[in-house]
Parts: sequence; structure tokens; C-alpha cells
Amino acid sequence: MLTKNLFIFPNAVNRKNDIETIKLNTKGKVLEFFHNGKVNIIDTELLRDGSSTVILNNGITDNTYVLYNFREVLQVLDMLPSEFLTNLSQRCFMQLDKSGGEVFIKVFLLKGMNELPSDTDNFSCFAHQTLDYIHELDWKYSWTVKNMKGSLERDILKLSFETVISDFWKTPVFISHAGQSFRVMPGVNAVVFKHIPTEQVYFGTANCRYKGRAIDLDRLLREI
Repeated sequence: MLTKNLFIFPNAVNRKNDIETIKLNTKGKVLEFFHNGKVNIIDTELLRDGSSTVILNNGITDNTYVLYNFREVLQVLDMLPSEFLTNLSQRCFMQLDKSGGEVFIKVFLLKGMNELPSDTDNFSCFAHQTLDYIHELDWKYSWTVKNMKGSLERDILKLSFETVISDFWKTPVFISHAGQSFRVMPGVNAVVFKHIPTEQVYFGTANCRYKGRAIDLDRLLREI
């Protein structure tokens, strides 16, 4: 079922005015998101595994649109999601992450809204969360890294860490540094890189540089 991994965040998005509305309908694998009566359609079967898709409202043009490959866009702009939304005057109504053919969906309601309107579903029984739970929820449906340790000997960087990958996340996870990538597995991992001092270490797809999954090497190595 498309909505089995759907979570609702009430009172999350600043309103432009008191008459602004949103609504979500589902039809099989298709989502129909309405903002002020205008519909944006997402066919989740067409989404790439490992991808992140968002529905945004542009604060300058007031256009509401679907942005595919959200993480790749963040990499190009060298931004965190919060920086992207603030600096580019965007409001996010929905985010979809796909892995193993399943979709994890977060819906962000307008301020003053506690329930998600729909013509097709009753969302009142779905999990409602506060914004401070976003990171924990994301880790539950993706992966996280713990117990990171590192050492640097001349130009050889040695790293060890524990990776916790959820059952939901079927997409391979890599650790990358300066054009070098290694796939990481659940549990304890150890990798060796040739160190390039101008580059950080990133987790995600091979050779990604997503700022939200970067390791601060300078801080890590100072803690040795």
C-alpha cells in the first residue's frame, strides 16, 4: 500500500494567507497533491530507487512544483535542505524517498492545520509527528553511522565506523573521499583512503558530496 510509510507533520509550514489550502489524494501508486486547487501529480512507480523527491512552493513566483533528484540538487548547490528552503525562498509540502520499490513519505501541513484533507483517504489515523522528530524518523527509514574513528599517517586516512541500515533501505550506501568510494555494509566497517586535505568524507551514493551526510574530518582527527 502506497501510504503505509506516510507520516504527517501538523503546523509545519508558514502560511502566505488565511485562505491557502492543501489536499492529498491517492490513486493506486499515484499521488495527487493540491495546493490552492492546483494539482501536482507524482507516479511513484516512475521514481528511481534511492531518489528523493519533493513538492515545493516558490516564494517568489508562488509556483508549486515537483522537484525530482532533490539530493543531487543539494549537492550541486552545496546546501543542507534547511539552507535550500531558506536561501531560495522555498516551502516544502512533501518529501518522498524511494528504496526497494517502497516509498517513505513525509507531508508537512500549513500552520493551523492538524489533519491532512483528502477525497480518497482518511489520514486521521496516520502517524502525526512534530518537526523535532524528522531526523530520527529519517534514520529509521534510511541509515545512520555511529562510533566514527579515524587516523591520519602521512597521506593515508584510515576510518572505522558502524553503519546501521534499516530494513526499508535497500539502496547501496557508499563512503567517499576525493573520488574514492567504498560500499559500506551493516555493522563495523574499516576503509583506507589516500588523503586529500581539501576534501571531506561523505556518505551516500558513490562519489556523492551531499553536505547533510558529510564527516568533519578536521574535527574527527583532532579528537584522536
